[in-house]
Amino acid sequence: MAVNANALTTLAFAKTYLKIPTGETSMDTLVEFWINAASQYIETETERKLKAQSLVEYINGRKANMILTRQWPINSISELRIDQGGLFTDASTLVDASEYAVGDDEAIIVLRNLMFPAGYRNIKLTYNAGFAAIPPDLEDACLWMVQYFRMMRDSGDIGRPNKGKEGESSTILQSAPQHVRDAISRYRRCEFANSPRDVRNE
Repeated sequence: MAVNANALTTLAFAKTYLKIPTGETSMDTLVEFWINAASQYIETETERKLKAQSLVEYINGRKANMILTRQWPINSISELRIDQGGLFTDASTLVDASEYAVGDDEAIIVLRNLMFPAGYRNIKLTYNAGFAAIPPDLEDACLWMVQYFRMMRDSGDIGRPNKGKEGESSTILQSAPQHVRDAISRYRRCEFANSPRDVRNE
C-alpha cells in the first residue's frame, strides 16, 4: 500500500498528527489506506480533482468568447482545439496560444478575438489544473478524517453508522467539526446549468 497520487497529505505528516512515532511502521499501511480513503471522499464531496495534474477536457461550445473549465486553478494549457467534427486531428483545429488567456479566477479561458462556436464536445482542452501545494485547510480536513477513521476502528464502530438523537444515520461530514465542513464546502464545485463536460486524466 502507498498513498495515491491524489492524496491530500503525506504519511509522515499523518503519523505526526496521529502521534505515531516516526520509527513505528507497523501501522503505515493502514494509515496510507485511511489517507487514500479520506482524499477520495473529499474529492467526491467537492466534485473536483484537487491536486495538480494533467487533464483532457471536452467542452460544449456555447457561442461565447469564454469557457468555464471543470478543474481549477488552471496552471498551464498545453493546447486548445476547436473541431465541429470532434476529431481534433487536423492542424487547423489548434488555436494559437496568442488567441486566448486564462481569466483572473483561474477557471475561465477567454478568447481574445474569436468566439467558441456552438456545438457538442467541439472543444478539446489539454491542461494542468489543481493545487501544486494543498491548502492548509484542505489538508487539515483530510487529517481529521484520518483520525476519525482511526477512532472508529479503535471503538469498533467501523461498518456501523453513527446514531443521532432521532436514530438517523450520520455521515462523516455531519460528524465533522464545523471548520472541517466549512473547508470542504469552500472547495465544492458549483455546477452551472447547461454546461455538460467530459473530463479525464491524461
